[in-house]
Amino acid sequence: MTAETDWTQISFEEGRQTLKKWRECGVRRSEEVVEIWEHVISRSPTSLGDEQWAVLEQVCIASLDSARVDLAQECIDQLHIQFPKSNRVLKLKAMQLEATEHYQKALEIYDRLVEDDPNNNSYRKRKVAVLLAQGKRLDAIKAINDYLKIFLNDPEAWLQLHELFLQENDIAKAVHCLEECCLIQPLNSMYFRRLGDLRYTQGGAENIDYARRYYERALKINPTDLRSQYGILLSNNQIASTTKNAAEKKKAGLAAVEAIDELVNRYQKVSPQNNPESDGILNCLEAMKVTVGSK
Repeated sequence: MTAETDWTQISFEEGRQTLKKWRECGVRRSEEVVEIWEHVISRSPTSLGDEQWAVLEQVCIASLDSARVDLAQECIDQLHIQFPKSNRVLKLKAMQLEATEHYQKALEIYDRLVEDDPNNNSYRKRKVAVLLAQGKRLDAIKAINDYLKIFLNDPEAWLQLHELFLQENDIAKAVHCLEECCLIQPLNSMYFRRLGDLRYTQGGAENIDYARRYYERALKINPTDLRSQYGILLSNNQIASTTKNAAEKKKAGLAAVEAIDELVNRYQKVSPQNNPESDGILNCLEAMKVTVGSK
């Protein structure tokens, strides 16, 4: 199947296999799922056998993504008839309430689901999503903290918490969240680069030194990370400008010049047609090299 496939014209078996493949691979493709259902599969859903219920769940979620609340309700009704006491169906109902902005009713359902199955992380995550949709940032922070007491090694939760703390201007706690991410996924350069950004933002000799180390670590993990290369340049330049230790000043200055040389080398390989601003950037870097070298 290509990106230009007309999903309304495929056969029933092709539609069935496509939906199955997307479910197994975790691919969302919501509009296409709805299209396949309405034009192909819905003609004879009973032909799916027991697979019908997995498809209905898939179509329900896709319908909510596509603002097709009517179709989502049809799916929920059929699933409820088949599984009247299912928490998975109840979760779909709560998601539908979210989509129609009935947040309080959705929260009540999620609270019931969490109470019934405290170790199911999806219920707690949906609850956080509702709180964020309501703009209740502090409540969302509390909910994520409660979640992390059980699911400590969830980097996505720590990253979300870090972003919420940033919105509260609490950089120290945001730093702690990213440090947890680094412990969980020590080969993810993004976490180290963001830590470098936060430490650089905090300022002060100690934080700038931490920033430099985080940028260096990020670049070691991902040598193509241009932002980390800039981070190394800026942090070393800051150290060279502020330290009173002559040896440190010289070392930081040389490291900054080396970072500029690396950046210049990268930009010289870029065609002006691909990046019209590359010549201007090169001129700025060369001018900065003169300034840094004079320190």
